[in-house]
Amino acid sequence: MFLHFLVEPAHKIAFLELASRVAACDGYVNLNEHNYILGWKQELGLGDWEPDPALSTTPLAELLRDVKDEAVKNVFLAEIVLLSYADGNFDEDEQRIVGEMKQIFGYSDEAFKCFKDWAIRYDQLKIEGMQLILQTSAASHRTKT
Repeated sequence: MFLHFLVEPAHKIAFLELASRVAACDGYVNLNEHNYILGWKQELGLGDWEPDPALSTTPLAELLRDVKDEAVKNVFLAEIVLLSYADGNFDEDEQRIVGEMKQIFGYSDEAFKCFKDWAIRYDQLKIEGMQLILQTSAASHRTKT
């Protein structure tokens, strides 16, 4: 959604590595999480990208060391929080990684809560939109021209 703000190749790779780590942290990559990552790879122009096994144990602070710009930090946090809710469960492992990211980037609890609340509302709007699309009764409410 916001990845067009990432222009530095190092940021793109770091983001995908982080996203891969978050998606897999609970031992299973949910289909929604998988689809997010596939879409992001395309959006970033890195369709052939695969996680680097050598980076899987890299400390998060080192993985994110080149992310200094505040807007880029915001993009990382917004998209990763969305990913964390993609399977309908913001579990302990995801909370730990996102919490560490929050600390590395220097977000206050209040700022983080804004991102988290936004991600929850966004997810609810997607569900509402799907319900509207799938409702057969919606057709009966259309006006005839």
